[in-house]
Amino acid sequence: MYFSAAAHLHLPCRFASFTPGEIHNDGRRYLPTIGLSLGEGTPHAYHLPVVDRHHQVNEQHVGLSGSALLVLLLCQFRLQNEAPRQEIRATADGIPGAPRVYGRVTHVATWEVPETPLPYQSLYCEYVLDIGIGTVGVRTHATAPQLRQRLGTDMLDVGDWVEVWRPRIDILGFIPQQ
Repeated sequence: MYFSAAAHLHLPCRFASFTPGEIHNDGRRYLPTIGLSLGEGTPHAYHLPVVDRHHQVNEQHVGLSGSALLVLLLCQFRLQNEAPRQEIRATADGIPGAPRVYGRVTHVATWEVPETPLPYQSLYCEYVLDIGIGTVGVRTHATAPQLRQRLGTDMLDVGDWVEVWRPRIDILGFIPQQ
């Protein structure tokens, strides 16, 4: 998978576990799940399971600390409407692989709102979010009669505080510490 701002992604973590996918009836394997431990030893420690859809991670790195290159895909987002915060936390429904993420925009790589005769606006965007313990990418789209009402802004700018929820998370790689 390609992410235009991949050079800006850096999420310090420990590659805590690797679970190979189960075998399909046809003999092929389901995708593996990687367990990442984020913010160990802090009040915001979080265990994040990530499906390695693109087979980017070497399972021999289990147990090592390093940096994960993560992109939050197909998620909902809007400007934060309370005191700004930077964190990743479990959602109320407790799905660990679909956390709520809060952070500050550090880079807007793509923001496309095409003109259309349809009665709604659509948006495709890619940006980088500093979540306090590191940075993650966001690639998503949105549609609404008025994007400003849905997102809280006409366009994200560097420094904006954003809340992201219901992401599908892709891992572009894990770089072990040297």
